[in-house]
Amino acid sequence: MPIDPVLRVRDLDVAFATRDGAVRAADGVSFDLTRGKTLGLVGESGCGKSVTALSLLGLVPPPGRVRGGEILLDGRNLLTLPDKALDAERGRRISMIFQEPMTALNPVFTVGEQIAEVLRVHLDATKADAWDAAVAMMRRVGIANAPARAKSYPHQLSGGMRQRVMIAMALICKPDVLIADEPTTALDVTVQAQILDLMLEMQQELGTAILFISHDLGVVSEIADEVMVMYAGRVVERAPADSLFEAPLHPYTIGLIRTLPRMERRAGPLPAIPGAVPDLRTLPPGCRYAERCPQAMESCHQTDPELKGAGYGRSVACIRVAP
Repeated sequence: MPIDPVLRVRDLDVAFATRDGAVRAADGVSFDLTRGKTLGLVGESGCGKSVTALSLLGLVPPPGRVRGGEILLDGRNLLTLPDKALDAERGRRISMIFQEPMTALNPVFTVGEQIAEVLRVHLDATKADAWDAAVAMMRRVGIANAPARAKSYPHQLSGGMRQRVMIAMALICKPDVLIADEPTTALDVTVQAQILDLMLEMQQELGTAILFISHDLGVVSEIADEVMVMYAGRVVERAPADSLFEAPLHPYTIGLIRTLPRMERRAGPLPAIPGAVPDLRTLPPGCRYAERCPQAMESCHQTDPELKGAGYGRSVACIRVAP
C-alpha cells in the first residue's frame, strides 16, 4: 500500500535577479519526500541543489526569490504562509543540517544553549527542561560527556562534534522532514561514516523523511532510497537508488557514475566529464547538457527535453531514452 508523501514539491521556480535578467537556479523542480525514506539529490556545484533546499525553508538569499510552484507539507503550501506561521514550521516540522556547522552555529552562545533554544521557541519548554533535553539529545547523537560539552562554545569542538551538535539541533523537535546539505563534506572518512550511521539510526527511530544533498555519489549510494540528479537548475533523472547506479539512463548521470573511483581500475587519471555547467544567464538552445554530451545528436541542440516516465519508477529528461 503506497504511503502518502509528507512533503510534495511541484514545479519549483527559483530565480535570482541580475543585470542580465532573471537567472533560474531551480527550474520546474518536482519531487516527493516520504516518511522514513531518504531522497538523494546530486549534481555538480552550481546545479541548484542548495537553492532547492533553502527554498523549502523560505531561506533563499536575496536577490533570489521563489517565483512559482508549490511546497506542500502535509497538503499545506509553505509558500503561501505568513512569516510567523512559516517560522513555526521551520525548525519544528522541517529542519536543516547545514554544510558548514562553524558558520551555522552562533559563536557567542554555548552549543547546549543553542540546542535548548529550539525547544523553548517551538515547544514552549522551560529553560531547565530545555537544557536537560538538549543534554539528553547530545548523548543520543554520540557526544561523550554531554553535560560538560553542552557548556562548550562551537570553536572548542572538533568538526565532527560540531556536526553532531547540528544534528541534535535539527532533530530535537522530532521533525517530519530533515534536509541535510552536504553534511559530511569537511569530515574525514571515519567521522563521515559515524555521522551517516547516526542519521539513519535517528531516521529509523523517528520516521523522518530526509533530503540528502551531496556531490559524492559514493555516499549517496549508501544512504539513499531514491536519487534525483540535477543539472543546470533542472532535474534530468530520478530513480530508485539501486536502479540508478546499476543502469543510469541520462548521459549526465552515466558520466557522473563513471567518475567514481573503482578498485579494479588501473592507476591513472580518473575519468572526467569534459566542459563545464553552462552559464545560467546564457543557456544554450535545446538540451542544457548537449554541449558536453558524447551522445548528442543535432536534434539535442534544438529540443529541450522534458522529464518523462521511463518505467519502473524512473524518470529521465533525454530524447534518446524512449518513454
